[in-house]
Order: sequence, then C-alpha cells, then structure tokens
Amino acid sequence: MQRVSHRSGFTLIELLIVIAIIAILAAILFPVFAQAREKARQASCLSNTRQYATATLMYVQDYDEAFPFSSYPGEMMCVATFYWAVAPYVRNGEIMQCPSERNALVLSQIFNPLQPCPNSPFGTGYTINHMIFVNGYIPGAAPMSLAAISRPAETFMTYDGNVSFNTTFQAQLQLIQARHNEHASVNFVDGHSKAVRAVLDGTALQFTFQGPGRQLRRYRIGASGGAYVNRVEGCGIPLDSGVLDASRCPQE
Repeated sequence: MQRVSHRSGFTLIELLIVIAIIAILAAILFPVFAQAREKARQASCLSNTRQYATATLMYVQDYDEAFPFSSYPGEMMCVATFYWAVAPYVRNGEIMQCPSERNALVLSQIFNPLQPCPNSPFGTGYTINHMIFVNGYIPGAAPMSLAAISRPAETFMTYDGNVSFNTTFQAQLQLIQARHNEHASVNFVDGHSKAVRAVLDGTALQFTFQGPGRQLRRYRIGASGGAYVNRVEGCGIPLDSGVLDASRCPQE
C-alpha cells in the first residue's frame, strides 16, 4: 500500500490573526521601549548636569566666589560666554550636551554677527539662570556672588533648555525643556542635580540673531521645581521668605 503524507499549514485567516496579534504587541511595547531609552538618556543627562555644576563651582572658587557673566566682550572682538568661561574646568566636552538634544542651542546663531570666542563649544543642550549669570554687556554689571545666594540647594543654576523670545518679542527667555518623559535635568548652586517635572503649555519660537527660528515646546515647571513652580524658565533666586526674586528676569 502506498502511504500518502499530508502537510498541515496556516490558513490565510490564521496568518492574519497572528499578524494582528504581533501588531498589537508592538503597539503596546514600542512606547515602553521608547520610555526606557529616554530614561537611560535622562540618567546620562543628570550625570552631565552634576559634572557641569562641579565645573562651574570650581570656576567660582578660583574667582573669589563670583559667578561668570552669561556673556561679555572678549579680547578678540568676540563674545565670551558662560560656556566658554567654564570650558577649562570641563574634562569632557560632551557633558555640555544633553543626550536627547545635543546641539539644541547653537552659540553662533545667538551672537551673530559677533562670533563666540575661540574654544567655545559649538552647541549645548543647557541654558542658564540669568539672575546667577549676569549679562556682562549691561553697563555697570557686576558678577553675582556666591554669598548673595541664601538658599543654594533651591536655586537653579543650569538646566535642560533653549532660548526663545518672550510674548512681545522684546526679550529672551531661557525656556525649560522637559526632554526626558516630561522631566528636565536641573543642577543647583549647591552642586546637586535632579529631574524636575514640567507640563507642556504650548509652543514658542527659538531666538536667533536673525529673527525667530524653529518652533519649540513651551513648558511650565511643576511642583518639584520649588520656588520656580509654574514658570517657563528657571530664572530667579529663592529668598528666605520662600518668594522667588525674579526682578531681573524678562517678562514671560
């Protein structure tokens, strides 16, 4: 007798069901994987801001406990910036860059037609508290003293951010950017860093010397930001009364 073998296989309906199941699982797991990747970037970013805080405080100790200006005239018809001043204390230039947006802020786009001084970083992912790092182009400007900050553990120093126009296009805002699952990495005057939650609150246009640039997300700082809660930038100095002194910050 001749033996007849029958091969069994998937029907078209069964294949479609399997594909549908795989698609559903992928739709569920891909956001989880994306969040996990962003969490890893956040850990790296917090490490960067912590090291950046250490470099900044080393500068402060070497210059009679005075913080560098945010920008001031260089010796070679260039713009010296906070980033340029602190660079000699930075062992690895990558700590100036947020892993989620390395060159969010390109320095030459901000200061053109004058260029940043030689050895300035090309770009960075971090912005600054303008009450700490005073604009050296203001007549009679004096650098902020470390002793003048009464609550260093609560005072923002540098953070995940970008530069935007305010609503009247008359001043710059150092917008906080919650790049890490709605959290921004922030370092403080005492040298520690932490993730601060921020809530999306619309959009803004990036500041460039030539005029409005690309569109940015605009966030408001959450309760974990302490005295900076509900602000769109980390500008100001918390007072002993708990009130934020933002007298030299631009109007949002």
